[in-house]
Amino acid sequence: MESSNQLLEKVKAILESGSDKDKMVLEQIVDGICEKQFGSYSTYITSFMKTEIEQEEDLLVMTIPITPFLDNSVDIVHGGFTATLADTAMGTFVNRKIPNDKVAVTSEMKINYTAPGVGEFLVCKAEILHLGTKTSVTEAKIYNEEGILVAAATGSFYLIPR
Repeated sequence: MESSNQLLEKVKAILESGSDKDKMVLEQIVDGICEKQFGSYSTYITSFMKTEIEQEEDLLVMTIPITPFLDNSVDIVHGGFTATLADTAMGTFVNRKIPNDKVAVTSEMKINYTAPGVGEFLVCKAEILHLGTKTSVTEAKIYNEEGILVAAATGSFYLIPR
């Protein structure tokens, strides 16, 4: 691991000569680490993606802002982040529905991309299609703020002892 001085020098170089996007991404990463440390998020990836969650009885809605951190080389949300959003929403919903002595882990996921991830934010709506004692099957649909379907996913989860 690098020394604190080496890390500070790298950050200083970004602040002095980086683009506005570089500085925005750096700030988002630093904010994400701080928010995880303070308990606002349970994982780094959800803190970096700035997830917000709302839950109804049969639906979990996870929203993320579209930021340069998520961009691919053509300035749309990288498909891997879109898949991560779907996986995280589906897994979070299953974990909220099972007993505390178990945890749901992804065993399989399929995603179809239908439109570019562009705009201000993405909204993922996850549903549980089957919840058994050993597995769960879920579905997620991701929309932009205009209601355009960006991706549709299905996921299977093993329910294992915690």
